[in-house]
Amino acid sequence: MKTSVSGVPRLGHTARLALVFAATLILPLSSAICAESPEQLYVLNCWGCHLPQAQGIPGTVPPLADAMANFLRVPGGRAFLVQVPGVSSSRLNDEQIAEVLNWLLVTFNKNEIPKDFVPYNAEEVQRYRADKLLNVGATRAGLVLKMRQQGIKLASP
Repeated sequence: MKTSVSGVPRLGHTARLALVFAATLILPLSSAICAESPEQLYVLNCWGCHLPQAQGIPGTVPPLADAMANFLRVPGGRAFLVQVPGVSSSRLNDEQIAEVLNWLLVTFNKNEIPKDFVPYNAEEVQRYRADKLLNVGATRAGLVLKMRQQGIKLASP
């Protein structure tokens, strides 16, 4: 068996092919094993700022509970929920983001969800994610103003 300069045995052509073949069998299984529920994804990616019950931190991090679904009631609000930096730049893929958003809405906003609510899907998330917000604060303030004008009661400013 040949060795490299460092003395480590080098793999022959057949051994390298066997490793590549094994990897093609194992990698798809590893992603299935690592699949996480929307709740687990929330805990791992959102909980640090939005807290366990999606209550946020007053004056710093807006609540998601009893507030998030109100954005679905105004033009631009649905896109905004995907475009906020914590969502649009997260490590989650589009399908995972859709799952987490839908889970948050039905778990923490069930009384606020509009009757005609259609769950997010990966294609929609991808489309909204591509359009970055330039001024999150001003965009949010404009959406909150629209909500107030419609008489929507808000849990926070």
